[in-house]
Amino acid sequence: MIENNNIPITKAQTDGLKYLALGDSYTIGEGERTENSYPFLVEKMLEKEGFNFSFIKVIAKTGWTSGELLDAVNQENIGANSFDIASLLIGVNNQYRNQTLDQFKKELIELIVITQGFLGDNNQKNLVLISIPDWGVTSFAQSAAKPQHQIKKEIDAFNAVIKDEASKYGLHFLNITNSYREIGGLEKNLVTDGLHPSKHIYSQWAYQIREVFKGMADH
Repeated sequence: MIENNNIPITKAQTDGLKYLALGDSYTIGEGERTENSYPFLVEKMLEKEGFNFSFIKVIAKTGWTSGELLDAVNQENIGANSFDIASLLIGVNNQYRNQTLDQFKKELIELIVITQGFLGDNNQKNLVLISIPDWGVTSFAQSAAKPQHQIKKEIDAFNAVIKDEASKYGLHFLNITNSYREIGGLEKNLVTDGLHPSKHIYSQWAYQIREVFKGMADH
């Protein structure tokens, strides 16, 4: 499910695109090879359609909350207008560690604002906010302290914050959670830890992110 229109990247930007991917284990593709993570699959898919990337920067680490991601981003020496497009997938570790929605909302807003600065005045809408997958459907969750229905409820609450802030800032909200709940628990869609997605899931996410970014050729 993709909300809002495609990101308007101009013809002039289709050569030497610079992509910033922010997140946690889902963004680095924990348990998978780097080239099977969604940021690099997005690049591969778009390059097959004639778009060229000069740079992809991934700021993400397994276990990071929104606050830890924000700290890491603030330590990077990134100037204004450094990137053309960006994606943000964060929050699952806030939920896992029982952090509050209020704290998450505050840090999410800070991440949005600082990332828009990296994109510059002409590209401020070129940020995709991605919903949090529901890890409650995985085999790992069977040994979790919380039951699946409680995890689902909490994930939904965090995703509601993400969707709301995307709307307020006029950004693109990509819902990957609903489909993940249907197929994320299948053995082929998990890596060996029984928690993180396999390349099959990342490929689906990349296709959807690509669809959001792909509007560049029509503007």
